[in-house]
Amino acid sequence: MELAARNKQQDEQYSRNDVLGMLDRGIDDMEAKRELPIEDAFQKITELRDIRRNARV
Repeated sequence: MELAARNKQQDEQYSRNDVLGMLDRGIDDMEAKRELPIEDAFQKITELRDIRRNARV
């Protein structure tokens, strides 16, 4: 039981670190002017989502 609680806590910490890392990269991109216009960004999101879905099949 104690091991499960510790593993859950570690998973939550890794998850937080992942989110913070993504935010840091996003801020770095904005500072370096590597941004896409909103329509292009949503198009890219759709493409990546489709690729991920197709990879699961």
